[in-house]
Amino acid sequence: MGGAQDHDGAYWTYTTGINGRSNQTISDTPRLTAYQTCLEAFDQVGDFVTEGGAMSDSFDTHGYLSEESEQFRVEQWERTPNDFTQVRQAVATALEQLKSIAPGHAEPGVLAALGFWLRCLEACQGVVLLAERGMASSALALLRTAYECLFYACALWRKPELADRLEAAHHCERTKQARAMLDAGRDRIDPERLAELEAIAAEIYPHASFSAWDAASAADLRFEYESAYRGLGLIGAHATLRSLDAYYTEQADGSFDLTAKPEPERVAWILGLVNTCIRCGMHRLREVDFSQAGISGRPS
Repeated sequence: MGGAQDHDGAYWTYTTGINGRSNQTISDTPRLTAYQTCLEAFDQVGDFVTEGGAMSDSFDTHGYLSEESEQFRVEQWERTPNDFTQVRQAVATALEQLKSIAPGHAEPGVLAALGFWLRCLEACQGVVLLAERGMASSALALLRTAYECLFYACALWRKPELADRLEAAHHCERTKQARAMLDAGRDRIDPERLAELEAIAAEIYPHASFSAWDAASAADLRFEYESAYRGLGLIGAHATLRSLDAYYTEQADGSFDLTAKPEPERVAWILGLVNTCIRCGMHRLREVDFSQAGISGRPS
């Protein structure tokens, strides 16, 4: 196991994956300690008293970590109960569907597909948690990840052999990252990890790629890619100018004020995209003949 230290003291480490090859994970022990410290600080906020009196727990003072933000969440459920209920039911149905599947000794491609589908469902739930608090831009970024995982899951369900291509692409990117890290900041890498990183950079693999577009094409989900996935990149998932629209308010004199507040306007639209993503995955899962992949059970 090896890696490189980043600015926060965490390490990129290289560990053995399902197929015995190396994968990259992050060891966050230093960050965990810092996180616990932050939690302790937050616990003390209620007891903090300023010179003018107790600090108010409003959105103006604590943003999305405030009690006011929690009230906004409750109001959103009351405002669009049907949209939230539909997504909640879709998640419940998808999880129940998975209970009928026993992976056992499934071939790698199908096993990876199920993993991507679980990631997709988790991301969709995260989108709801963000959207219900009015964190639209952050929700859009995570929603794009959900669609990306949907594409890979559906591609591998239809063509499990594509797992080899995905694995090859991973190793190409892994060596590419190691070389780029050495080129950009060799002197910033922990000396104890430098040799291991150099060994990874020296590995030679044939060029391979398997992009989200490739996965969507293999899954026959090109329209979802061009509409939802590409659109989410334009309006929120990437650092684009359009992703900033909600952060400014134009005044009558043409000047602008910075705006930091929950966005209720896009909640229903975001939930609709979540619902579409989940139901698309469930539909594709029902098509899979798992008996050919060494898996018992059949999705309902």
